[in-house]
Amino acid sequence: MNESEFYKATQSRALKGPYLLHGEEELTKADAVARVKKLLDPGVLDLNCQSLRNPDVDGFLSAADQLPFFDEMRLLLVEAWEDGLIDALEKRGRLLHLPDTTVILFLYRGECRKTNHLFKALAPENRVVVFEKLTMERAVNMLIRESALKGVTLTKAVAQTLVDRVGFDAYRLKNEFSKAADYVGQGGAVTMAVLGDTVTPSPEYDAFEMLDALLDGRRKKGYAMLLNALDQGESPLSLSGFLEGRLRLILTAREQLDRGLDPRAAARQLPGSPYAAQIAVKNAQKRTAPALRRAVAAFAAVDGNIKQGIYRDRDALLLAVLNTFEKKEEVIK
Repeated sequence: MNESEFYKATQSRALKGPYLLHGEEELTKADAVARVKKLLDPGVLDLNCQSLRNPDVDGFLSAADQLPFFDEMRLLLVEAWEDGLIDALEKRGRLLHLPDTTVILFLYRGECRKTNHLFKALAPENRVVVFEKLTMERAVNMLIRESALKGVTLTKAVAQTLVDRVGFDAYRLKNEFSKAADYVGQGGAVTMAVLGDTVTPSPEYDAFEMLDALLDGRRKKGYAMLLNALDQGESPLSLSGFLEGRLRLILTAREQLDRGLDPRAAARQLPGSPYAAQIAVKNAQKRTAPALRRAVAAFAAVDGNIKQGIYRDRDALLLAVLNTFEKKEEVIK
């Protein structure tokens, strides 16, 4: 069962019995739990919603078998459990045979392995709900919904830019958007300029901007951003890995262009966000494929140079940067 199917089952009040909620995206998982809680009468919520941590089988069944108090449903939130509980419930034939008035949500932080006892028991019954990492479309839709709740205007293009700057972590996206929405106030509009004034970009976005500056020939800005990132504590190895990945994307874009694709078609072939694809194609038009392959190799060598003790981590990164961006003959005019 995916997130949308669980949402529909919640809206139609069709939930009953046990469900395993897992996946990378913790905020949408928490939102799903909150929506289920709203199905309960708020006047008797404390009596009909119970949280359990590592219950034994008798304590679990005692809670599950209770009838709801002046309501139609009872909710159990199991936030930690042992495999022994699941084994004991299966031996008694009670894991799936519970009162129709009881909904049990097993809450697993992160992604659950398919070998997990509960996963193996509930998956065949379509009772495993996965909350996957946000895609661009889902992230934008979430931000548009948030803008309506806060009474501010937000276009799709601005929402996409916010995702590009912040990343796909829903908690951070909502927090950064809240800063922008509070800045303009109810009835205002969150614009590109407002994002520039209020949003704190992720380290990855800053590194992407740095690479864009270096590839664009704005070396002074690019070097300043690189040194600032290192002075702020960014790992040289992490930065080199990120730059290598971005250069590989640009190389892929260059290869698409060399096959005869126009820039828009080439961008559509690239993975990731549309913004990143557009920037990759723009930069690909300024470098040859051989030059980009040498750049990828330079950054790929950083890890080995550090581990073999040839260079210190900072020196290895700076050498790769100098070897990549100081060779003017590799630039397409």
